[in-house]
Amino acid sequence: MKVIATVVGNYPRPRWFREYLRKVEGLQKDLDVEIEKDVLRRAISEVLDEQRRAGIEIMTDGQLTWHDFLLTIASRLEGFEMDGLVRYFENNLYYRIPIVKDKVRRVGKILHDFEIAFDIERNLKAVLSCYTVTKLSKNEFYKRYDDFLWDLCKSIKEEMKELESMGVRYVQIDEPSLLYVDKSEIELLKDAFRELTDIGSETILMTYFDSAEKIFPEILDFGFDVIGLDFVEGYEENLNIVKEFSFENINVGIVDGRNTKMEDLGDLKEKFERIVSSGNFKKVFISPNTGLEFLPRVKAYEKMQLVSKLKEVIE
Repeated sequence: MKVIATVVGNYPRPRWFREYLRKVEGLQKDLDVEIEKDVLRRAISEVLDEQRRAGIEIMTDGQLTWHDFLLTIASRLEGFEMDGLVRYFENNLYYRIPIVKDKVRRVGKILHDFEIAFDIERNLKAVLSCYTVTKLSKNEFYKRYDDFLWDLCKSIKEEMKELESMGVRYVQIDEPSLLYVDKSEIELLKDAFRELTDIGSETILMTYFDSAEKIFPEILDFGFDVIGLDFVEGYEENLNIVKEFSFENINVGIVDGRNTKMEDLGDLKEKFERIVSSGNFKKVFISPNTGLEFLPRVKAYEKMQLVSKLKEVIE
């Protein structure tokens, strides 16, 4: 069994970069503002260096210019307009509602930051989403949800193909909304995700905020190379999943990415061993259960160190 230390997505911005963004974006957080490439490269380099020093093997660009998860993806596609703020799941976070006003199309790169990060560090995974963007958007254009989903799927697939052509080995698709899917949508999603995952890069499905018991065993036919489960907020239920169903590669989100309290390494080791002993995995990624952006930076770094220490004690 191969074990790999990784992170989920976002990371706290360096203080100097937060101040820079405040100046160039203004109070309204102007989405069209141009960020100097040298400045962005410096910030990304700093975040990548912290991940590297903490022992993270597969990193992310930190999503340093992302205002929120949906806003960044939707605002870089044609067809969306952005509306007011609503709560993001049951968290004390908010996102701007993307409103679909026209046919959704990809008209340029979505992951601007990633290209800079990939030039610095190749042990990097790109992070995108598809289904969750459709479920948390307000559709005022498409008469059929299926058409909306397929147009967005096509746009995200175009981005993924470009990433593949760059030599990107890992593409992560974040889908927290998948945990609350209506069973009537499963077949549609199966077809959409199988299309999305039909690339040469390794695809990782990341779920969090709850257990994934509602989408098993159907999810095993979605075509993802790795399935990510939240073992912080859905530990017992997700443990039952790995006992009952067989799949080769898993992302174990076991360190709490939204709590400054540091877990006990011995407790984590015991939990991890219960998880992996229940399955027959060839590859196991260890990570926080969510991104680390909303932790103080020193705590985010300590959480990453905890992930790498956990890998050391189980090998």
